[in-house]
Amino acid sequence: DVKVPKDVHPKLPVTGWDTLRNDPEGNKFWRFFESRYSKKEFTRKCYVTTYCPVLYVDEKGKEVSTPCLPHDLRNQVISVCDLHIIDIVDIVKPSIIVAVGGFTHQQVGKLFCSREVGPLVFPLLHPAPANPISLKRWTNVVNDQLVYAGVPQMIAGANYVPYTKDEKKKKRCSKD
Repeated sequence: DVKVPKDVHPKLPVTGWDTLRNDPEGNKFWRFFESRYSKKEFTRKCYVTTYCPVLYVDEKGKEVSTPCLPHDLRNQVISVCDLHIIDIVDIVKPSIIVAVGGFTHQQVGKLFCSREVGPLVFPLLHPAPANPISLKRWTNVVNDQLVYAGVPQMIAGANYVPYTKDEKKKKRCSKD
């Protein structure tokens, strides 16, 4: 059950699971995977979550992304989002995390980079229309990023070991 917060923007009513709101970026993301894998194939090997499962909006109803929040609020939100991701990783135990967008890659990378064990964190170009590369070459760039991370091989069920132990340590803190 989705509970409605007390302060709701009139342009963005909370409708829970019955929402009819369109998310062009999410649609682009899901269309990409649907064009390559069956739902059964994808969900057998992949789990999708969001770094920040809360929507913040300004007085006009426009979304305010986590990096654009006021400093004190941003730090509080990041702390909660970090705990959310750590909990998900503890439950799901992924070997790879594909972090969508630079901010998410940076934050999630910080959480797991220094650990000897745990998932490798790879970037995925955000499908935001504000990103010029996203408008022109998003599908090609994302495909290359996923191949580099070994995701297609993993989904296909191949016994894929992308890196040696030394390479894995180097990759764990990679900015690529």
